[in-house]
Amino acid sequence: MVFVRESGLSVPVELRRRKGTRNFRLTFGLNNQILFSVPLRCADRIAIDFLESQREWIEAGLDKLPATSSLRTWINRYPQLCASGELFYVSIQATKGKSSDYIFSNYGSDVILRVLDLSDDGQLMHVVRCFAKDALYCRVAYQAKRFGLSIPAVSVRNQESRWGSCSCRGAISLNWRLVLLDPELMDYVILHELAHLKQLNHSNKFWKQLEKYDPLYKTHESAINQISSKIMRVAR
Repeated sequence: MVFVRESGLSVPVELRRRKGTRNFRLTFGLNNQILFSVPLRCADRIAIDFLESQREWIEAGLDKLPATSSLRTWINRYPQLCASGELFYVSIQATKGKSSDYIFSNYGSDVILRVLDLSDDGQLMHVVRCFAKDALYCRVAYQAKRFGLSIPAVSVRNQESRWGSCSCRGAISLNWRLVLLDPELMDYVILHELAHLKQLNHSNKFWKQLEKYDPLYKTHESAINQISSKIMRVAR
C-alpha cells in the first residue's frame, strides 16, 4: 500500500493488522514510511478511505519529518566519531589489505575508515560498527570504574529507536549510533544505563542515582531528545 502525496511522491504504508485493536492508529517510521495499525478484520477499502480522510494530517506530518540519511552521506556531512570522551575527525579511504578496518592517525586525533571497496556501503557500515563496539565497550568500562561498579556485559546493536537498555541480569545493550553523538550525550546514555544497575526502574530513586553520576542529566536528556529523531534515521 502506498500514499500518494499531493506533490506526486509515493510514500510506503505499512499496514499492521492488530488482534484486539478497535481503532485506527497512524504514526511514522524511521524510514519515513507511514505506519498504519488497523483492526484485524478491517477491510482494505475501509482502511484506504480512512487514510485518505487523514490526508491533511499526514501531509503536515511528513513535512516535519527529518530526512533519512545513508551512513556515507552522514559521515561526509559530519566527519566525526565519538570515543573516549572525545570527537575524532573521520575520513574514508580504500585499503589494499585483506579486510576492511579502521586505524588512528595524526597522533591519534583522526580515524581512518579503510574499506576494500569505496562504493560498498555494507563494508563502511561494518567498519563503523566495529569502531562503535570498541568505543562503547571501553567507555562503559571507564565509567563503571569511575563509580566503583562492576563492569557489566555489553552488546552493541542496531536498535529500532532506543539508545540503550539494561536487562534484569545487569547486561547493557547500546545503539551503535551513539558514536555519532557528542561525547557528553554518549556519556549520558551510558550513565543512564549504569544507573539501572542500581535501580532497574525509573523511580525517584533511579533519577537520584543518575544525578550522582551525571549532575547535568536533565540538560543532556533534553538535548538527546531533540536530536534523536534525526540521528535514528541514519543508515536505515
